[in-house]
Amino acid sequence: MPEGYSLEIAGVRKSFAGVPILQDVHLKLRKGEFFALLGPSGCGKTTLLRIIAGLETPDAGTIMLSGRDVAGVPPDERPVNTVFQHYALFPHLKVADNVAFGLRMKQVPEPEIASRVQEALASVQLADLKNRYPAQLSGGQQQRVALARALVNRPELLLLDEPMAALDEKLREDMREELKALQHRTGIGFLYITHDQEEALELADRIAVMDKGRVLQVGPPRDIYEEPASAFVADFIGDTNLVPGEVADVEKLLLGADLPGRRRTWVKVDGLDRIEALTERALSPRQKVSVSLRPERLHVSTRRITDFHNCVSGKVEGVLFLGSDIEYQVRLPSGLLLRARAVYMPVHRILKNGETAYLHWRAEDSCLVP
Repeated sequence: MPEGYSLEIAGVRKSFAGVPILQDVHLKLRKGEFFALLGPSGCGKTTLLRIIAGLETPDAGTIMLSGRDVAGVPPDERPVNTVFQHYALFPHLKVADNVAFGLRMKQVPEPEIASRVQEALASVQLADLKNRYPAQLSGGQQQRVALARALVNRPELLLLDEPMAALDEKLREDMREELKALQHRTGIGFLYITHDQEEALELADRIAVMDKGRVLQVGPPRDIYEEPASAFVADFIGDTNLVPGEVADVEKLLLGADLPGRRRTWVKVDGLDRIEALTERALSPRQKVSVSLRPERLHVSTRRITDFHNCVSGKVEGVLFLGSDIEYQVRLPSGLLLRARAVYMPVHRILKNGETAYLHWRAEDSCLVP
């Protein structure tokens, strides 16, 4: 990946009719990076994209593109291109003419246009369909035309605003693989806007999680999934059980080479035995925390197993068949409902409603968040 930053955002704020939409946003995107901006609808991510593209003006803060402050620079002079959720292809123009439209508006010589259009269509594997009209293409093919139209301008950064929202689930899965491969082939930085956690985890080199106009956490997908900075991030990234509790005791730093810098911590939870956790966070006794327990990390059995640090039991209240997995909803005596997910294997018996289930997990799978 090239050194340096393609995008630097510092202190950006934006309000509409007095309502804050973006609040002191700071971000840096490395050159050639696939970066996902993830958050619920209305969190401000599309407004931020429009500010980067020059379609909105921030109330405060700076936007630097490849080291250049672009305040006052019109959209067509910024080294970015945008792919929107609705592809906005011209229905009366063939694929090649749709892709060439921006270059013709810039009065690029026709021989160069032909070469660059062919290159862009080849990069999205549509060179053989250049003479078709948009109505003759599938949804996935139309999306690739929109990508080619953006790539043909050779931007330093490509902005993608939920570009797969209109596709069905199977096509979205196929297009994720194509989009990731395309980003690697071109080496162009991608800023990908989405509310789909699975898309962000699968595609991005790094993710920024947003809520209510603020960036809550930035990091590689695995770091955000395994070490969420807050209960909101833990709940928004993937499935989890959030159990409120209070730190009861903290052991001194572990010195083992396999778990350097982790503290063994016990959390008191109403109606349960103390939960044991391993965490790098510096927590203090009596501090309020949430314990994030991922359903796939909870081992389900019909008896107590001594090999795990933690064990609770309850009654099965729901069984969901998810194809490759079985999800159990287990009600504990305290009233707490926990979800646990087990790999489905036809040779294993599926527990039924009303049966007693034991849930086990390791200390390192108890994620503590303030």
